Amino acid sequence: MIYFMVTGKNSSGVLINQGQTLTRMEALRLYTSENGWFLHEDAKLGTIEPGKLGDLVVLSSDYFNATAVPDEAIKKLKSVLTVVDGKIVHNELK
Repeated sequence: MIYFMVTGKNSSGVLINQGQTLTRMEALRLYTSENGWFLHEDAKLGTIEPGKLGDLVVLSSDYFNATAVPDEAIKKLKSVLTVVDGKIVHNELK
C-alpha cells in the first residue's frame, strides 16, 4: 500500500492514481501515528512515547533515501529485524 500511496501505481505498476500521491513521510505517518487515531487507540499506539506499545522493524534499505530506494524498489523492502512486545520475533541480522 505504501508503494501505491507514493507512486499512484497498482501492484502491476500501472498508474491509476495520478496526481493523488503522498510523500514517503506522509505515507509512513498514515501507517504509524495516524493509524493509532484511525483505530481509536491513539493513547496506546502510533508514536514512540512512554506507556505506548513500541513494536518496530528495521528495513533492508533506507526507505527515506530515494536514491538508494527508488520508487519501484519500495515494494521490495523487507524487514531484517522485527521487535514485538520487546521481543525479537524476526532477525536476519545474525
